Amino acid sequence: MSTLSKGGTGAGAVLVINATPATIAAPVAAPSIPPTALTLAPAATPTGIALLQIKDFTLPEQKLSFDDITNTGSPSDIAGTVTKESIPTVLDPGEFTATGVFLPGDPGLIALQTAFLSGLANQYQVQLQKIAGQVTSGNVYDFNGWVSSMPTPVGIGADKTLTVKINIKLQGIMTIKTGS
Repeated sequence: MSTLSKGGTGAGAVLVINATPATIAAPVAAPSIPPTALTLAPAATPTGIALLQIKDFTLPEQKLSFDDITNTGSPSDIAGTVTKESIPTVLDPGEFTATGVFLPGDPGLIALQTAFLSGLANQYQVQLQKIAGQVTSGNVYDFNGWVSSMPTPVGIGADKTLTVKINIKLQGIMTIKTGS
């Protein structure tokens, strides 16, 4: 049985924000293809800040919108039925969402709140742990985007852990580096 057909879990996955926040004078650069993983502490010079205690997240569903360009010259089948033709017109880069445990002193959460208040797009990565068939590294998903809502506690209750919801609206296409 091949181990390449085995999946993995999201355990150990991290959301990382670039350690150098974007400014008006130095806006965020486009994601590289393939992305280079941001390094985290305890690296000597970390380039990213991990958000602690993410419970779950959803990568953006990137999709294209299409315009109908069917015309009198469009191809038809043997019965004479015209084949609908389309052309891609708009890319919706989507939105990254996550839920985590609210820790007021979490450096990653503080960086996200700062990014929200700045109104500027920043660089983010989701770094997955290795799964079956990957020896060196897991997948890396790199994207730029805006924190679209202030990450503050939600669902506050006497019998519940304080959680935070994170929404990042992507600025463009997400780049992917498949682990090896």
